[in-house]
Amino acid sequence: MSKTAISGKGKFVSEAYYKVLNANGVAPTTGFDYSAYLPKDGKPGPWLPEISGAQISKQGYYLSKHWNMWYEDGARVYLAEFKGAVMPDIPGAQERICCGSIRLLKDITDELASSLQQDYPGCGKFNISRCNTGFRNAGKSNTGSFNDGALNTGDYNKGDFNTGNRNSGIDNAGDFNSGNCNCGDYNKGNYNSGDSNTGWRNSGDFNVGHGNSGSFNRGNRNSGKWNVGDCHCGFFNEGNAPTYMFNKPVSLPYKEIKLPKWLAKPPLRDSFESAELSELEETLKLPNFDFDIFERITGIGKSDFERRLGGRLP
Repeated sequence: MSKTAISGKGKFVSEAYYKVLNANGVAPTTGFDYSAYLPKDGKPGPWLPEISGAQISKQGYYLSKHWNMWYEDGARVYLAEFKGAVMPDIPGAQERICCGSIRLLKDITDELASSLQQDYPGCGKFNISRCNTGFRNAGKSNTGSFNDGALNTGDYNKGDFNTGNRNSGIDNAGDFNSGNCNCGDYNKGNYNSGDSNTGWRNSGDFNVGHGNSGSFNRGNRNSGKWNVGDCHCGFFNEGNAPTYMFNKPVSLPYKEIKLPKWLAKPPLRDSFESAELSELEETLKLPNFDFDIFERITGIGKSDFERRLGGRLP
């Protein structure tokens, strides 16, 4: 199925793909001669011979969303359509796709060239947005190059505020992240500070899940390694670790345990004194509730509950 890259009103849309050739119709990177396939007399050029099994860096025809990433002074830029596209499977700015066949529709160099930002002191070349000190950026205010976003200090980022390379997201400080606010590398998710995690808020490495501080876990909230399940702090465990309350295991899963609201509002003594009586009664009904343990940890004892509840303990 072919995909055209121009709208009915003649405006270039986000799906537009381009082919950049030198003035003689030759691809500068592969050396392939496209001169026989150029548009003529206002009509598209013929389709290129179809290549079966197109694969990036091996065989096929290349197009790009970002013509400025390939442009050189004196080059020509052609609007194109394609069949059998293979998209890159790495995060970051998509600088090219590989196709089984393409057709060059129109030479639009003159229409696009005006969008290149003029050089000024400290400005990089071939940027189509302002305030870049790097090169070939599609966004603005980048100090890196080949970015499809803004305020990146790394390269090939698709997003904003990245200080690493090839990130698809925002605020990443590592490389090859697909997500946001990662400071490790090769993460697929958000707020990871480790490497190669698929999930959120992992501080270990190679986890598939959320909230792991260990490594090689498949599950959530593990602080050990090689666990398959949730909430383990050891190694090579399966299933979900039991949740303990007042030094004893409970049958409820971790995510089903709800503490009364006053226990989340320090300083705890002040929260206790202002808590609704119903909240204090809920506290005493927590699984395995133990007055002695509760007082050792919080400083709030049985006599305090009796005073607030008027001597009525559930």
